[in-house]
Amino acid sequence: MIYDFEDDSHKSISEPMERYITFHLDGEIYGIDVNKVREILRLNNNFPVPGAPDFVLGITNIRGNVVTIVDARKRFTLSSIDYTKDARMIVVELGEQTAAIVVDSVSDVIDVPKTSIDINPRLQMSEGSRFISGVVLHSTGLVIIIDVDAFLVDDQMAMASGF
Repeated sequence: MIYDFEDDSHKSISEPMERYITFHLDGEIYGIDVNKVREILRLNNNFPVPGAPDFVLGITNIRGNVVTIVDARKRFTLSSIDYTKDARMIVVELGEQTAAIVVDSVSDVIDVPKTSIDINPRLQMSEGSRFISGVVLHSTGLVIIIDVDAFLVDDQMAMASGF
């Protein structure tokens, strides 16, 4: 048998994959790295934090922990809505800190090849675009990948939550 070492078609090489939880905001699909997500919950009671930035809905108690609730629509400077029964809190962990991000609805968990993520999306620079780490075209549509660290860690959030 003669092997053609230039032809790698007989090898089974799997491409590195990334896994994201997808959610909806204002008709668009967004994704968060599944490794940052602790759980997904229905909206519950929250208590306002005086002097907090407008995108902080307040704080809540989740299993004995005080958690800051961030309204993703306001964080991205999108229009506010009255949340429906489909709205969810995506509870994320960054080191020792925990926060809940309120979204319109949660969709699915998707796997995408790491090389298919465009990490240099050509976006109009807006307040919210600094929280975007990339985009990927998936069978569900264009998915905007959120950089959770940038989304939750800045001077305004630090004042509200101790991040």
